[in-house]
Amino acid sequence: MNQVRSDVPSAKWHTCVSTVKCNVIDEHVSIMVKNDWTSHCTWYRQFKNPVPGSPKKIKPDNKTRRKIELCMGPLCSYVSSYRDKLIKEEQETTSRLEAG
Repeated sequence: MNQVRSDVPSAKWHTCVSTVKCNVIDEHVSIMVKNDWTSHCTWYRQFKNPVPGSPKKIKPDNKTRRKIELCMGPLCSYVSSYRDKLIKEEQETTSRLEAG
């Protein structure tokens, strides 16, 4: 899911994480954005696209399998919206510091 925005300078912080209610899968999920603007959903990483070398995942039940099918993965609007919100905040902060 690592959605990268290389057209924007790196953030002054290391990582931001937020928990939101994902209405697509009807669960609370954590969204992580790193200072290089790579971003991902931890639910997606856990159930739909685990990181190579991570502990073996448990076979999902029927309810979770249906949610996996619904998950938008890299195209998730929750992830991109949160990342874009942080980019906007970072740009506004940088502009104020440069002007001030």
